[in-house]
Formats: sequence, C-alpha cells, structure tokens
Amino acid sequence: MSGITIRKRGRPSKQDMLAREQNKPKPRSDAQILNDLKERFDILSLLTKGAVAKNIRAMVVTGAPGVGKTYTVENILEHSNVPHEIVRGSLSALHLYMLAYKFRRPGNVIVLDDADSIFNDEDALNILKALCDTSSTRKVSYLKEAPQLKEEDIPQSFEFNGAMIFISNLDFQTFVDEGKNKYAQHFEALMSRSLYLDLRLHNRNELGVWVNHIAQDGRIFDREDVPQNLRAPILSFIATHRDTLRELSIRTLMKLCGLAKNEPSRWESIGRVLLCKSS
Repeated sequence: MSGITIRKRGRPSKQDMLAREQNKPKPRSDAQILNDLKERFDILSLLTKGAVAKNIRAMVVTGAPGVGKTYTVENILEHSNVPHEIVRGSLSALHLYMLAYKFRRPGNVIVLDDADSIFNDEDALNILKALCDTSSTRKVSYLKEAPQLKEEDIPQSFEFNGAMIFISNLDFQTFVDEGKNKYAQHFEALMSRSLYLDLRLHNRNELGVWVNHIAQDGRIFDREDVPQNLRAPILSFIATHRDTLRELSIRTLMKLCGLAKNEPSRWESIGRVLLCKSS
C-alpha cells in the first residue's frame, strides 16, 4: 500500500478549495468588456458589408434583445443600395423558399430577425440550411405541391447566390455545449454552415456596460435631446436598478429618456413602477 494516498470522501481540502479559487477566471473590468463589445459590433458591421460585397454568404448573430444587432445590419443595408429583405418574426417553409427565389442573385441579402420559430418547422429549417450551405453551389428545392409557386412562376428548384443573415436573441453556443435542448443539433448545424458571431451580451453586467456606452458615445442622449441635467441621473437609475429591471437594453434607455423629458420631477418613481419587477 506504500506510495498510495487514500482520500476520504467529504468536503474538499483547503488546498483543493484554494486551487479552485485560483483557477477561477477573473471578472473582466468594464473597460475590457467595452473593448470586447466594440470589437464584436465592428465585426458585425464588417461582415454585413461583406455580404453586400458578395464575399460573405451566411452569418448568424446572437445577443440579448434590444442591443442594436438589427439596427447595425439594417443601417448598413439601407445605405448600400442593394436588394434586400428583413423578415421579423415567423415565416413558413414555402414563404422562405419564395423569398429566397426573389433574392437569389449575388449581392442580394435576406435577414431573418428573431425568427427562432423556424426551428419548429423541419421543412423551413432544411431550406434555411440549404441557403446557408458552404458548398460551391447552393441548390434549394421545394418539391411539395404548392399552387403558389405556379401562380408566381417559381420553379421547384433553383440555385441561390444571395447572402443570409440570421439574427437571434438565443445563445446558440450555450445550447450546443449543454446539448440537452431539442434545438441544440439544429443550432449546431446552422453554426457549421455560417459565420457565427456571438456579441457576448448575455448577462446584466455586459448589458449595463453597453447601454451606458450607447447612451453617451452612441449619442442617444443627443439624438433624443435629453437635457444635460437628466443624463447622469438616467444612467444612475439604470445602474441602481440593473438587477430588477424587467429588461436591460437600449429600449429601456429610450423609455427612460422619454419619461425623464415628460416628467422631469417624477420620472424616477414612475420608472420604478413601469420598468422594474415588483419586489
């Protein structure tokens, strides 16, 4: 038995606890978080411009709602003068197929924004996978009986040469890593076929840093014509109620700007009632 150490089961030793503590990743500073987020939004802009330039074929963008994902993409597309379509919400497999045919040419861009219901439709999901595929030729087919295709003179098979941008509030990577959710394999398949950009806006700390940045450097306060004496109190309100706000996003910031301008003396108490969870 010499040379063999027998450890009793139970609480970990002080040495083990110390080692675990030392191996824990250190929390990032606000400056580190902001630099990372700015880089990721810059990448989002570059990839969107790449789709317009016919260099990027498919991309998936994930992050919390109301942080500027869609705004960034939409702003670039609107100023690019290329044929594009932004679809918000759900759509059927047939309508996705018809949309893809309409925007099938190089330089055309289709954006599916918050269309996660597509993962419940096997036909629509298979079409989406074909549209995002990495093969040199992306052939898409719809072989079911569909009078609408005949009415619109759309063939049952065609080659897609446009670009796909899929925007979601879900954290695909976490679902894939855990592997328990029924959608995990679909997320993995879509990530495999696309450039996957996680904006890393999934917790309140990251969201707070980003909202604070957008309020000031993003010039939201200027755009909304918020008086100087109300700007710091609005940011302080968000910081104070960060964990109790129903939603922490740019939308929340915009709501507070409106309340503060409308009721300069009472906006904080009104904001607590309207925007915070009941204690």
